[in-house]
Amino acid sequence: MIARAAALAAMTALATGLAARRARLLFRLVRMGRPVERRGDLPVRLAREATHVLGQRKLFQRLVPGAMHALIFWGFLVLLTTIVEAGGQAIDPAFELPWIGGNRWLGLLQDGFGTGVLVGVALAVTIRAGQRPERFVGSHALDAYRILGLITWIILTLFLARGSRIALGLAPESWWTPASTLVARILDPLSTGLQRAAMWTGLWVHIALILGFLVYLGYSKHLHIATSAINVFFSNTKPSGYLTPLRIDLEAVDTETIALGAATISDLTWKEALDLYACTECGRCQSACPAWNTGKPLSPKLLVMNLRDQLLAEGPALLEARERGDALEATPLVPDVVDEEVVWACTTCGACMRECPVDIEHIDHIVDLRRNLVMAESRFPSEAGALLRNLEGTGNPWGMPQSQRADWAQGLDVPVIGEGERAPEYLYWIGCAGSFDDRAKAVSRAMVGLLRRAEIPFAILGPRELCTGDPARRIGNEYLFQTLAEQNVGTLEEAGVTKVIANCPHCFNTLRNEYPDYGGRFEVVHHSELLSRLIDEGRLRASHPVGTTVTYHDPCYLGRHNGLYRHPRRALDSVPGVRTVEMPRHGERALCCGAGGARMWMEERIGKRINEERMDEAASTGADTVGVACPYCLIMLDDGARARGDERTRVLDLAQIVARSVVGEPPPAG
Repeated sequence: MIARAAALAAMTALATGLAARRARLLFRLVRMGRPVERRGDLPVRLAREATHVLGQRKLFQRLVPGAMHALIFWGFLVLLTTIVEAGGQAIDPAFELPWIGGNRWLGLLQDGFGTGVLVGVALAVTIRAGQRPERFVGSHALDAYRILGLITWIILTLFLARGSRIALGLAPESWWTPASTLVARILDPLSTGLQRAAMWTGLWVHIALILGFLVYLGYSKHLHIATSAINVFFSNTKPSGYLTPLRIDLEAVDTETIALGAATISDLTWKEALDLYACTECGRCQSACPAWNTGKPLSPKLLVMNLRDQLLAEGPALLEARERGDALEATPLVPDVVDEEVVWACTTCGACMRECPVDIEHIDHIVDLRRNLVMAESRFPSEAGALLRNLEGTGNPWGMPQSQRADWAQGLDVPVIGEGERAPEYLYWIGCAGSFDDRAKAVSRAMVGLLRRAEIPFAILGPRELCTGDPARRIGNEYLFQTLAEQNVGTLEEAGVTKVIANCPHCFNTLRNEYPDYGGRFEVVHHSELLSRLIDEGRLRASHPVGTTVTYHDPCYLGRHNGLYRHPRRALDSVPGVRTVEMPRHGERALCCGAGGARMWMEERIGKRINEERMDEAASTGADTVGVACPYCLIMLDDGARARGDERTRVLDLAQIVARSVVGEPPPAG
């Protein structure tokens, strides 16, 4: 017994020491990252641990793969008890966990979940080898099969040891442990000596496999087993459309010593580095990505994998150089690790983050790479240069004079808040598209009519309204965003604005979620929310039938990023004569229109255009109208319809559809 205890202690010490050595290096690589605030909101973080980790909620977004993973995950939680028992029984075969030991309910759980793990492994092999889903392209297949094989042998040796103990009479035969009892009956014909050999073989091989698994984890793609719960805990508790600010004082900052975004692997934040460890290579992000699905080179999964490989390859040398106080020229992430085309293909739609079961924040990685390219190196697509010049020179992406910002309202007698004047109950934030694009102007005019019908006191800023800065921030020019945000916040506070109506989800997201970082705290409502509420309250009466079939397209920055799916549909459902049909990809899984991430102002030269892909999907529903709640989507999908030669399908904002029913007239043309 003493020899067995010594052998067990030596094996455990060796494995623990090797695993701890690797864990220390991994921890130091994370600590090398730039600081980012992720404290606070403890109840929210604990709730996510319960739902995302223990409940496997995001994995169950795909039922069969979710069930597979849950069986293995929950199985190993229960089987932690068998690991403890195996260690005790390796010393004393009669050992059982005190109080909860025995072959009753605990034995049933252990056998049941052990069998469940084998079922989960079988499902995993079937999915990978049989179905071969495209989302696994680029993943480390060999490592996955190696881990699945290791898990299989861990469970088989567990049942061999448990069955041998029953056959030897060290544990009672019982229906509480059906799998172990079945193994015992298979072993019954053997001699006592062979049964005892089977028990010792099962126990010691089981323990060796468990300890080997512990060491191997730190070097495999299954590192997420140890890091995913930590990553979920520290994930952002704000809406996914929120970007962490990079406060910049260009007069004081030394761009030679302070990172503007991520130029090298050491410029990542510690949370971004932790993200890399948490990746499971499941490919859910890849299969949801509109860029990848239309032939672009961007795969969110491969982006994370490439950054992880770079961190593990170059990180140790960077740590050593820091400790010595030496300067080590690190590898540029773009283009050496990540192709430039990958960086610029992202629409920041959030589909990847919504799918990710371990809450990796892919958009933060993309935007940090863009920040460095734009602010430190002045590298960006030529069309992006025109966008930035327009924002800097005229305060809007179209490059139109600010004096024309309210021209859309001519003849409507819309009140404009002048210098020193106070805002009424609501400020109607028009946005750049609603001010300068003919199609979006029609939405602005329709909304004015509806607000007046509902007797909502409102005014606009007119020439004093600047772009919120969303396209500047998403393209990577954080300094320009900061400038625009501070100017807008100052104007809004001077006017005493407390409530804001926004048509544009990008403006809505920026005003509501990002302006508080610059002192702008307002009650911001999207026009779909307001229209739905006004109809419910009877302040707007949609009484005139509108004979049309509408398929509603969910804007990314309204739906996925801010969770608003119900209000637009309620507004449409309130219109008599409107029949609604859903596209195959709708709600949380809606396909992007292709305009986000400042892609609205960049050419799409690789693969199929995303807006055309979305319009193909809309056309498949048989609807004659595509309903939108975003000016970007209105412009992009209308262009998509024209590109495919579709003269039958109209693209209309829900405000135009509601206005037609309320007023009894066709929606005004742009």
